[in-house]
Amino acid sequence: MNMLRLSLSVLVLAIVLEAGISCKKRAKKFNKCLENGYSPKIFTNCQAEGEAMTVKRKIKKCTRAEKKFSKLCDTDSLECQSNEWTPIFNATTSKFGPLEGSKVPDFIVKFTQEKEVNNSLYYSQEVRLYNAAGERIGSTNFIQYAKIKEGQFTMNAYKRYYIEGANSCQSGYLTLDYLTDYNFEMRTSVTQADMFQFTTSDGVVHNEDMSYCNNYSAWQDVLSRTEYADMKMYTSTGSDIADYVTAEYKVEEN
Repeated sequence: MNMLRLSLSVLVLAIVLEAGISCKKRAKKFNKCLENGYSPKIFTNCQAEGEAMTVKRKIKKCTRAEKKFSKLCDTDSLECQSNEWTPIFNATTSKFGPLEGSKVPDFIVKFTQEKEVNNSLYYSQEVRLYNAAGERIGSTNFIQYAKIKEGQFTMNAYKRYYIEGANSCQSGYLTLDYLTDYNFEMRTSVTQADMFQFTTSDGVVHNEDMSYCNNYSAWQDVLSRTEYADMKMYTSTGSDIADYVTAEYKVEEN
């Protein structure tokens, strides 16, 4: 009986050790995929490095590795799990894709005001769409102009999208009176009519629609051909906007 208990104990210990070693290997394998440009489907906060992975055989292999790691292992071992939001300033994210069924993910940016705005601030955000060949075929653009007017925080804006080789759609000069400070989240959902969505600090969501555009059906065609997407955030050269507001982003699959 004692020998049986000892054998079972050794067996359990061996299984635990094997699982631990296996997870280390799985983490290493998944990180290698990221280094080779794999765009994760589950750990979307993890960033691919270098050029986007395009060979379908390799993507399939990395997708399997990611799924096994997420199901079998303690994902806290991933460095990119430490923070849900990734800081961004005058930068472009890695490309996400290939996208299954042209399901372009939502790009969400969280703005946090660091000090009182006493200057005119400019920020521009683009979500850029690419076909299977990596050629840009369309993009959204939302420009923010923040300032203090008559002692009150004011946010003016332009919203637009562009179709390569065709006409764009652009709004007039907008006043977003529901934004009373620089603490809000902005979601760009290129597949929705309410393409730009703002969630204020009180949890209320405000939508900016783009379906009124005359060429909105052409935009739908762009989406059907989209295989990759990324986001670019930028401001004017020498801008001190980072002293007033910080920006972080995350990506959510549809």
